This record gives sequence, structure tokens and C-alpha cells, in this order.
Amino acid sequence: MKRSLQQGVLFSGLLICASTHSAELSGFAGLGVSIRPIYSGSNHTAVGPLLKAGVDLHSENWGLFGLSTDGLIWGLTPDSPFSMSLLLTQDEARKEVFNYPFSGRKNRDLQGMGNLSAALMAGTDLRYQQESWTLWLRLLTATEKQRYGGEAPGRSLIVTSGAQAELWRWQHAAISVGGDISWANSGYQQRHYGVTAQQAHRTDFAIYSPSSGFQQGGLYAELMWHFDKNLAAGLTSRAQYLFDEAGSSPLVNSRMQYSLSSLIQYTF
Repeated sequence: MKRSLQQGVLFSGLLICASTHSAELSGFAGLGVSIRPIYSGSNHTAVGPLLKAGVDLHSENWGLFGLSTDGLIWGLTPDSPFSMSLLLTQDEARKEVFNYPFSGRKNRDLQGMGNLSAALMAGTDLRYQQESWTLWLRLLTATEKQRYGGEAPGRSLIVTSGAQAELWRWQHAAISVGGDISWANSGYQQRHYGVTAQQAHRTDFAIYSPSSGFQQGGLYAELMWHFDKNLAAGLTSRAQYLFDEAGSSPLVNSRMQYSLSSLIQYTF
């Protein structure tokens, strides 16, 4: 089942639940801009639009259902600090020729590698949350095998753990910091950082078959300013480092990756 169809079916179910059970519907919409590498491991960055939107349905009987630009989520909302959610999201696609937004420029560093299609990922998210800090663990695996570079590397699997804490709050402003680290299996590493024999024949890259291992570690800081209970603006900066097998890929020309994003969001 295609991702768009799956989202539509679930969203229809949300509306049915909302009409037949006691539930609270909320949502958000945000627009901003981001500066980030054109692909994981590139030393070239691009400025592009940032759009986030979604709806959440809180039900006493069925927990939290959410549909957003990040994917689908369903989880129970217990009284304890522990929570668990089921997720459906996607591993981002990658074009072999990158078209810079707002200009006619193109980047051809990966020309000959072929386009990497998006992969539908399913998994779970575990959290322990207190008033000013959160610990979390997320496991995602591809729902099907996908061919890339003339080969089928196997289902992608990635496990990410992290923590976030609010450092400072003053009236309408708050500053938070966090960090995360990811481990990926060989299927995920091959999709993002590997070079098959077919791809090596079409490019100047050497054949590279990464094994499972730690993929990246990152630190980030976020500044949020609430204008009122519905409207807020945020600025997020992030630095991450590609480890071992990922960082040694011939596709990677910068292990250190930096990104910056700003967003204005309205909640209803």
C-alpha cells in the first residue's frame, strides 16, 4: 500500500473515531526556511523552504493519533512518565542531480549514482519525560526491500537514542539543548553511503560496501519564542558527525554536518 493511501485510510479512521468517541482535535501549521547539506556527507549546503503541518486526535479510549508532514503516529497517553508510540514515516529520497531552490544552479557530485527513492519506515518510539527533560529511543525499519544501484541491499534498520533538556525559560522564551546518536544496519548504510559495482562503473567512486555500525551523533540547540498561546517562532541549530563506515564512504567529503532552521508555527 502506498504511503499516501495508508495516510488517507488512517486519517479517515481518525475522523470516524472523533465522531463516535469523546476526543479532542488539535493541529498546527508552520512555515520557515532551512540551511543544510544537500545530502548526508556533502560539503555543499542549500537554502530551502521548510513546511510543517499536522493534526492530532486525543481520545480517552484510544490514546493519541497524529498525521503530519513527518508521518503517522499512534500512542497511548498514560499517567506515568513512560510512553510508547507506533510510527509510520519515510526515509528521505535523494536525487543524483540536486537542483538548488530559488536558483537554476545544479550540483552533480552524485551524477551516475542514480536516484535514491524514499523508503517507507515503520517502528516504535519509547520516551521517559519529565517537566524539563526527556529521554527517548526510536527504532525504524523499512517495510519492504528496495533495489538501488542494481542491487537489493536488504531492509534498512536504524536505531536512534537521544535526550533533550530545557536550560532556560523566561516569560515567553525558552532555550533547549539535546543530543542523539544512531546505529544503522548494513542495508541502511548501503542505501545512503554505499557504492555498487554498477554505480562505480558509471562514476569515479570506488566500490564501497559499508557494514552495520554507528551512523551519526549530533548536538542541537533550540530557541523558542511564544507570542501568545497559539503563535510561536523557533530557531534551531544542529551539528552532527558521521562515524566509522558512514564517514569513510567515498560519497562523503565532510564528516561534520551543520544545519540551521527557523520556523513560525500556529497551533489550533
